[in-house]
Amino acid sequence: MSEWPLQDDGWTLAPATDSEFDDVMPWFPDAHSVDIWGGPNFRYPFTGETFREDCRVDVMTSYALRNSAGELAAFGQTYEREGRGHLARLVSNPALRRQGAGRKLIRMIIAALEMTGDYDEYSLFVYRDNAPAYQCYLSLGFVVAQYPDDALMPDKCFFLTKRATRRK
Repeated sequence: MSEWPLQDDGWTLAPATDSEFDDVMPWFPDAHSVDIWGGPNFRYPFTGETFREDCRVDVMTSYALRNSAGELAAFGQTYEREGRGHLARLVSNPALRRQGAGRKLIRMIIAALEMTGDYDEYSLFVYRDNAPAYQCYLSLGFVVAQYPDDALMPDKCFFLTKRATRRK
């Protein structure tokens, strides 16, 4: 996996397009699902404009993962946080869950970060009661780390990190 789009075993990761943002919006049918995914400051109900604003598309890199059938299977974003490649707003298509899209998304986003950044570590936040996501992250080698002092909701979320295994 060395050029865009990234491909791995029939899966394709590429920068998200405007139409893919539109495709992701229906994956969040209520305020609770938006809160779990986007955090407490993500507005609901949203419009196409507010969805993109709250995704902070101007400062975060957004990715779309497609399966071998070409279906939009997952979406995620990254930015740099405290010198780490930080993964954020990770979600799999509700119609395609339990097919490995979440794990593949994370692996391929890390591969993309390894192409573009020189990170020793990756990080993410997860709600403590989001057991499926938490278990997925642990299975990929993430571990619970000290919660950042400047981060919101230390009583509701875990902060997880994973050491980089490959270097540029």
